[in-house]
Amino acid sequence: MYQLGSSQNGLEGIIVEKYYVSNAADAAGSSGVLPSGSTTYRIFIDLLPGYTFQAAYGVANHELRFQTTTSFFNNEDYGATTPTFSKTNARNNTVMLDSWLSGGASCGSNYGILKTEDGVAGGTNVINANGILANNDPIAGIPLTTQDGIYAGTTPSVTVLGFTPSELNVIDATSNVGNLISTYNASWAVLGGSTGPIPSVNKILIAQFTTNGTFSFKLNIQIGTPTPGVSQNFVAENATGSEILFPALIYPAPANPTAQVSIASNATFPVCDGTSVTFTANPVNGGATPTYQWKKNNANVGTNSATYTLSGLKNNDQVKCVMTSSIVGALNNPATSNTIVAQIIAKPIGDIISTGPLTFCSGANACTLSTTSNFGETYVWYKGAAAIANSNSPTYVPTSTNTYKVKVTNTGGCSKTSSTKSITVNALPASSVSVTGPTTFCKGSNACTLTANSGAGYTYQWKKGSNNVAGATGITYQPNATSTAYKVVVTNANGCSKTSSSVAITANSLPTATVTPQGPTTFCSGDSVVLKANSGAGLTYQWIKGVNPIAGQTSINYSAKTQASYKVTVTNANGCTKNSSAVSTTVNCREGDAFGISERNESLSTFPNPTTGPCTINYYNNDLISTDAQLVVVDVLGRVIYTEEIEIADGVFNKELSLVSPLMKGMYFVSINYSGKSITNKFLVD
Repeated sequence: MYQLGSSQNGLEGIIVEKYYVSNAADAAGSSGVLPSGSTTYRIFIDLLPGYTFQAAYGVANHELRFQTTTSFFNNEDYGATTPTFSKTNARNNTVMLDSWLSGGASCGSNYGILKTEDGVAGGTNVINANGILANNDPIAGIPLTTQDGIYAGTTPSVTVLGFTPSELNVIDATSNVGNLISTYNASWAVLGGSTGPIPSVNKILIAQFTTNGTFSFKLNIQIGTPTPGVSQNFVAENATGSEILFPALIYPAPANPTAQVSIASNATFPVCDGTSVTFTANPVNGGATPTYQWKKNNANVGTNSATYTLSGLKNNDQVKCVMTSSIVGALNNPATSNTIVAQIIAKPIGDIISTGPLTFCSGANACTLSTTSNFGETYVWYKGAAAIANSNSPTYVPTSTNTYKVKVTNTGGCSKTSSTKSITVNALPASSVSVTGPTTFCKGSNACTLTANSGAGYTYQWKKGSNNVAGATGITYQPNATSTAYKVVVTNANGCSKTSSSVAITANSLPTATVTPQGPTTFCSGDSVVLKANSGAGLTYQWIKGVNPIAGQTSINYSAKTQASYKVTVTNANGCTKNSSAVSTTVNCREGDAFGISERNESLSTFPNPTTGPCTINYYNNDLISTDAQLVVVDVLGRVIYTEEIEIADGVFNKELSLVSPLMKGMYFVSINYSGKSITNKFLVD
């Protein structure tokens, strides 16, 4: 057994145990080629109690390698990348000599344990004169008892990541197919971490390899600390950042020594600014004449000396040392030490800095006074000669006209009072709005005037809701379009502004006012057309002929019988009114002229008229014509309701018109068209 390395952080060392040396009987009974005299090596991670093995890995600049000068034995019966076979299977052949990766297990759900700790597992060591477990069953190979490196108990499973098939074939296919596993992009890990079966010693089996050649490896491992979520990474070489160099992760141990250096200071941080601090380098394998290069914040400082003294350290300065060993062939040469981060308590400066103008408007808090803030300092601000209660911050916001200063005290009890700053806080103007006229009116009536308070040098900006009203910068403002809250921003000669409280204005909307003729607006004397106003909840009406209201005509409809210009005044529930556009009527013919049939000895009628359902259409022509014609029914808006191709025989056509869809109440027009001629009559549906 070989114990490699000395304790560093949570890693106490790497243990390589020669678990078994096979003989000719083992070789003869193997499943797979097992050369006689092959040695089975077990690799253990030795951790402090409370630490866990999380992963072994290879990444860029950190190779993971297992190698032999001949080839690796791989059991071809129950062998696998990770040990999953049972004790029963292992008793029947040499599967216990298989090569595999692990997180503590050596056979099924059984821990692997050092031979020297077999007694702890409840048995006595069975070790021959060569320090190898005794082969007392030449036919079956190694006997599986608690004296043979197995400890009963449930072990965590292993997750293998990133290995290529060719890499794993060395230990997971045909025996003796290869002699090297090398990767910069693979690992095997135990999710949640694993510990050894004996917590007080905490040794965890992580791999087993069998070969008759010279065995070597290079590892990088990650272990979990007792602090949840905090890990440590140990690398065999090329440590950077927070990685920890652990040369014992290389087996066999390199022939040349490894150069190392650590530094310590004579001061316990934090210290006051200006304190002289001496750093001392402690070399390991530095040789007779090591050389030193000190670095502060990665810049070269100091001389070639094992000590470095500095009195000008600043807070968070980082000091380390690079030691070059004089031993020829030393590994990790030159070696870089740990880094000491300086914590410096600055002496109080006491300067006062103002951010923002020293003259500003009341309530604006436009100026902030501050002083340099350093570790451990306390502060008291003064207004005039009086200390301001509870002013223990490095910043202060003045709110009134006066002079201000600050007293700074550091952890050493030293104090300094700053110079003073004069602050002028200008008063805000008065800001109010008075109202003339009603605050509720109809749009466009300009019935209300808002007036701001006056004052010397005052300027104004009126606001509708939260938005400025463009151009509304006078002392008065007339809202006339929108129901909302209005207010005014008053600014005095010092540029200080104040916004008044809001005045709620209700500008009621005007109603819609339209007129729709229910028939032709050109008709014969004695006839008429119904004019209809738009409908709406709460609307009232007044019809106008020309410019004069028509007495008593206040319904939604009006029957116009004379030639004139008509419109309607619509009033809504809020009392707001609007006039419609005018509709003109024309009276210019005798009965029948409006339809182009005067002087023609023919007639078209409907019966009954008005009708509540089907009606009969009668057409007569004294000329006794016979012809094809078209029957068309339209509404007052000119929309075709019904059309049919008909035949007039000897000047007569009769038809009972019964539409599939009943007609809505109103006026309709029926026409018969033939040979470029047309005759039309109207009928009402009641």
